[in-house]
Amino acid sequence: MNTKRLKEAVKKSAESMGKINENVKEYAKSTAKSTFKSGNKNFKDHKHCKICGKTISPTRDDLLCNSQDCIDTVEKDLKVKKQLRLWMIILVIALLSPQLLTLSGIL
Repeated sequence: MNTKRLKEAVKKSAESMGKINENVKEYAKSTAKSTFKSGNKNFKDHKHCKICGKTISPTRDDLLCNSQDCIDTVEKDLKVKKQLRLWMIILVIALLSPQLLTLSGIL
């Protein structure tokens, strides 16, 4: 007799959870459609400067605004990256050259 009540309670609980699940799915679909449409009038197409985050035109190829500070920052970063690459190459050559010279029989 207890098992019958338990089965009924589980069945009733599953049905109510199924209804809740359907309601959540419908709400999520309606919210996503109304808020994140690509043609939504509230959101214009734009990009952001990768340094300061200001909005820029979507037609620009580079992700920088016209600010001299942003341009200087990007140039400084490129210079640092070039130096880092150079030092990494020098380090690899310095670490591998003794082994290569030993294998070739020079040392």
